[in-house]
Amino acid sequence: MTTLRVIYHMARADFLERIRRYSFLIMLGLVVWLGYLSASGQMRMRVPPDYTGVINSAWVGATMTVTVSLLLGWVGFYIVKGSVSRDYETGVGQIMATTPLSRPLYMLGKWLSNFAVLGIAVVILLVEGILMNLLLGTHDLDLLALGAPLMVIALPSVALVAAFAVLFESIGWLRGGLGNVIYFFAFMFALVFSGEVDSIGTSGKIANPYIDFTGWQIIGDSVSRAARAVYPDTAGGFAFSITSLPAPNIFLWNGIEWTGDIFLSRGFFLLVALGIVLTSSLFFDRFNPSRLSVRRKKTASDSPAPATVSKPVASPDIHLTPLPASRARFRFDALYLAELKLLLKGQRWWWYVVAAGLVIAQLASTPDVTRILLVVAWVWPILLLSRLGSRESCHNTREMVFSAPRPVLTQLPAAWLAAFTLMALTGSGALVKFLMMGDAHSLLAWLVGALFVPSLALTFGVLTGSSKAFEIVYVLWMYLILNKIPAIDFLGMTPNSPWQLYLGLALVLMSVAILARQTQLKTR
Repeated sequence: MTTLRVIYHMARADFLERIRRYSFLIMLGLVVWLGYLSASGQMRMRVPPDYTGVINSAWVGATMTVTVSLLLGWVGFYIVKGSVSRDYETGVGQIMATTPLSRPLYMLGKWLSNFAVLGIAVVILLVEGILMNLLLGTHDLDLLALGAPLMVIALPSVALVAAFAVLFESIGWLRGGLGNVIYFFAFMFALVFSGEVDSIGTSGKIANPYIDFTGWQIIGDSVSRAARAVYPDTAGGFAFSITSLPAPNIFLWNGIEWTGDIFLSRGFFLLVALGIVLTSSLFFDRFNPSRLSVRRKKTASDSPAPATVSKPVASPDIHLTPLPASRARFRFDALYLAELKLLLKGQRWWWYVVAAGLVIAQLASTPDVTRILLVVAWVWPILLLSRLGSRESCHNTREMVFSAPRPVLTQLPAAWLAAFTLMALTGSGALVKFLMMGDAHSLLAWLVGALFVPSLALTFGVLTGSSKAFEIVYVLWMYLILNKIPAIDFLGMTPNSPWQLYLGLALVLMSVAILARQTQLKTR
């Protein structure tokens, strides 16, 4: 069997397994919805303050390209990440380790599988753009103008995302929830960094295509120049918005002026993706069980120690202490303490030092800084919170936990209360600060946040049986709160924060978690 056939069959088998998951169907549904918004003009590219292009093939293709590059650049990583971990958990990896399959070939197969899953989304957008163009009859269909941005810009972008998913899975400490959080902030930093070089529409500089991995600067640069040619008073720049209102200022944009640098830069990103995959093979342990545990220090002599001969010892007469009748009753406080210890189990000393430092900083800062530090402090235990509701599935302890009397009415509230205690402790500095200020608004918002986050984590864990969904949503949510988006601000960071609604939402989420767990107990 040739090398190419090995890679093909491994990528094909992994791809077929992935497309049977619910997450793949969710991704396709989201892509189709965004494609509709882009083709109908509701997902609008615009040049500030409010200049937008005629909805033709070039405009639809560019809108779809930027949308899918940004969306799959972020969410796509979490959709495809987990293939290597699944081989660890199912034992398939140990079977592969007995074959001649090399580490680079294994990594290449996983990368191609990731690339195929994300590439399908790009192809679906292309087909949807063609159909929407024909059905709406906006302008004559120009297949090249519609498809070129998706093929040239979006495909190398998702190839890079697929490669990073492989890299994170090849490094043990990035394989779990910590890697999910790190990737989010790394992606946001890279996105900001790629826009550091201004376009022609703002300061006369041209966007660097070798930094613009999503392609939004390449497209934004071209769109901004076209808008300025029609409306010289525009300030330039590039923005996105979702709206169904008609655009007041229209200009014609016929597409990207393709240059050699653009084509070379996209090929450059494909080579970078391939290099990342090959680099990941250096970190990959090839399912070696000896590397999954802490290595023991070698002794001075490799010769085994002589076995000691044990003498027969008379077995002692053992008597069990009878359990008093008063202790035979159910004790919620004991279950709560057990859940709290389980929640904090395994944390190193430096984790507590950082948490204590954040508490002290909240107390010693100004009110505005205290609110920012409260967000940071409540993001700090994200890897602990994400295990709520999914711990039994991840560690295969369902039969043990759910065989206890009334597991829904006892275990879930105890787990929720343990998480609430963790939130209260990590945010206690802000609580004291608000009490000293006499700020009733901030106090109530703090209480709502401490109630809402455990409910959100528990519901996601029960419904998905995984920690990944909560980690993705929670990090993005808190990031948007720091950017002061009023609609999702449950911490009272903005004057128009609807934090009162989140108290009711916390109760709804808790009810959903209880009902879902009861259903699981009956059907599993």
